[in-house]
Amino acid sequence: MRVLREKSGDRNIELAAPEAALLRQALESTAEGYRTNPGELDPMVGNVWYGRAGLREAGIRGEDALHWIEGLHEVRLGREKSTQEWLKKMPPLGQSGHWRLAAREVDSFLATLNDHRLRRAAEFDLGEGDLEVSALEKAKGDKRIALVEIHFLAWMMEMILQ
Repeated sequence: MRVLREKSGDRNIELAAPEAALLRQALESTAEGYRTNPGELDPMVGNVWYGRAGLREAGIRGEDALHWIEGLHEVRLGREKSTQEWLKKMPPLGQSGHWRLAAREVDSFLATLNDHRLRRAAEFDLGEGDLEVSALEKAKGDKRIALVEIHFLAWMMEMILQ
């Protein structure tokens, strides 16, 4: 992967076929999660995406908490629409290529990638120790796939921010 930052702030992102496939899968599954009603999400995912535990700790309950969660869900639904546009611009499935990420979309794109990382970590109840490279080497099956996604997307986020 290469990310070239243009004078306009746009990013020209060049992806190898496997990188494009992983990114496509991450965006598609995150968009699906965004379309899901917050109350229907896995409770661990709902907590990391909507901060339910944090709301309780802050004393925000009842109707105020519902409004907060509804507002966050609306933000995510907006990102879901952006995700559909990004998917259209990406290289075709199974192919390498490049696409341009407009400067005005960078923050939303990074937030979407981070949401995917948070979701995958929550699905496997991963803590900081689980995110070490040595843990990745020992992990098996779906947990290993989730860790690869988390690390790849973190690297991509870093490249976009440089």
